[in-house]
Amino acid sequence: MSGETSVLVVDDSQGICQTMYMILKMKGFDVECVYDGPSAVDKIKERPYDVILLDIRLPGMDGVEVSKHIKEIRPGARFAVMTAYALAEKVGQAMSLGAERVFYKPLDMDELIGYIADRNGAEPDP
Repeated sequence: MSGETSVLVVDDSQGICQTMYMILKMKGFDVECVYDGPSAVDKIKERPYDVILLDIRLPGMDGVEVSKHIKEIRPGARFAVMTAYALAEKVGQAMSLGAERVFYKPLDMDELIGYIADRNGAEPDP
């Protein structure tokens, strides 16, 4: 659907992905979810996303490795990292590769929605 802000959620927790999917869809975003690093890279190759939300700890390829691929495949892509752990080194590496924000779990969904909406100057639905 054109006009919707597209969001790729990458998290190994299917519960987190499903919850984020439902909330973001209700707010009017075009959302896709994947559960591991290699699947994220495949999706990023398939299409550009307005925003990528990337967990640091992922099976198959961690968030830092996915960040490197984002930089190669979609150099201008806007992405943020999410983590439930104090992984300062990994977060720092992702930030140096272009991550704009870090969101700590449990996620503040209002803050996250504000970040996504702000990427294109869009206003989330009430």
